[in-house]
Amino acid sequence: MLPLLLGTAAVAAEPPPLPAFDLERLTVTPTSRGTLLGSDGLLLEPGALRLAMVTHYQHHPLVMVRDGRRVGEVVRERALLHLAAALALHPRLEVGAAVPVLVGQGGMSLAGLGVGELRRAGLGTPLVRARVGLVRMADGALVDLAAEVDAGLPLGRREALLGDGHWSVTPRLAMGLRFDRMRVSLEAGTRLRERVQVGTHSVGSELPFALGVTNVDGALRGELSLRASAPLTGGALWSGEVLAGARYLVSERFEVFAMGGPGLGVAPGVPAFRLLAGVGFDPLWVKQAAPLPIPVVARAPEPEPERGGVREGLPGEGALAVVAMPPAADGAAPQEPEVAEVVDQDADTVADGVDNCPREPGPTSNQGCPESVRQVVYLTEKTLEITERIFFAFDRAEMLPRSYPLMDQVAKVLREHPELKQVVVEGHTDNIGGDAYNRRLSQARAESVCRQLERRGVEASRLRAVGRGPDAPADTNATATGRERNRRVEFHIVPAMPGSAGETTP
Repeated sequence: MLPLLLGTAAVAAEPPPLPAFDLERLTVTPTSRGTLLGSDGLLLEPGALRLAMVTHYQHHPLVMVRDGRRVGEVVRERALLHLAAALALHPRLEVGAAVPVLVGQGGMSLAGLGVGELRRAGLGTPLVRARVGLVRMADGALVDLAAEVDAGLPLGRREALLGDGHWSVTPRLAMGLRFDRMRVSLEAGTRLRERVQVGTHSVGSELPFALGVTNVDGALRGELSLRASAPLTGGALWSGEVLAGARYLVSERFEVFAMGGPGLGVAPGVPAFRLLAGVGFDPLWVKQAAPLPIPVVARAPEPEPERGGVREGLPGEGALAVVAMPPAADGAAPQEPEVAEVVDQDADTVADGVDNCPREPGPTSNQGCPESVRQVVYLTEKTLEITERIFFAFDRAEMLPRSYPLMDQVAKVLREHPELKQVVVEGHTDNIGGDAYNRRLSQARAESVCRQLERRGVEASRLRAVGRGPDAPADTNATATGRERNRRVEFHIVPAMPGSAGETTP
């Protein structure tokens, strides 16, 4: 609970008018990919635009206490709406803004104290922010470190305790470090603003700092944050809060989140507890262009081999396979080559070797599977082509749930084709960040795909994960669309070696 402290003598005499100051202590800019409310030195990807909208409730952010007892609730409850945006202009530069809007607040009448009534709504103090990346783990550094500055514009409504009519500046350093599946963040800075007397205490410049821990494994992520401020102004008080929450990554560009917790201390602006909930959105996300369907059965006719020759190829490259015969003895009539029919168990005209569902009839346009399930996996001689992208959490190896149906289909194709003894799962990235970091990330993502396939019944011995990072781009890295296509996963079929158990002999 946060009280406005008034001494006994101050209550007995007519108190001075309640001064204008910004009651808000928590800067709500949930545009970071790393943490919800704070900063961990991790900037957005260049060209990314992040938007967020947050609802914010505070209980007892400003009360009066005499002799240790509450004597009045100046602000009993307060509700705000925060709008925030961040834009990455460069791998090491990000700019942003946040605007709080007071939706409503209620409390005791101050007429008996000779103070005018507080306004119930109004515009809060707009905030502009600049972040500069100093060092990055993506470049091989031990931590992500950024220098940041927030500037509060003197536009907040004074009559609603939303501002004091002066500028405020908060420079700080933010650091982030990943430990396995957890990320730890630390930020510290200085909030510079005019000193204002509030009851028997003052509000002014202070040293805010925060420690946060968040997990980075999976679409659902939890976060715990401890925030505090040490006063630099005489007569001011220490303050703090403990906030816990979760965020759910609905997709790569949309998330929902909620957070809340109690206040610590008695400084003005720290509520008994606060609750926050909101959404984040990336409107500039570019959808990957789906590759063109790969022809499965229809192929250009091949010339017939000469007598005694061999026409080689995969099942499905024609209705017949010609097998070479030994040369005829002198004077004997040449033998006719043996003709072996390509196996097609379900008689749907799609050869088993390229049939995603070799035991269920289906049209060639759907890879030999029933039309009830649209196929997005195409089996070829050397690869399993996929026409949908595999989605991961930003800068993480955790696969998002939206890609689970694709994993179900890839796993089914592999289970239906045990003759594919080994498949290499290759992870690829764009060239943003250090090569070594990108190779580690692509390796981790390839391993994540393998784990998903193993959970769906594919033997681990048939899968091998390889992270190639930025070494084999599929498109240019000079454009956002090209980089989007370079961030991909490929499935390569390893042919059976001669004499191996996986080799088939006509």
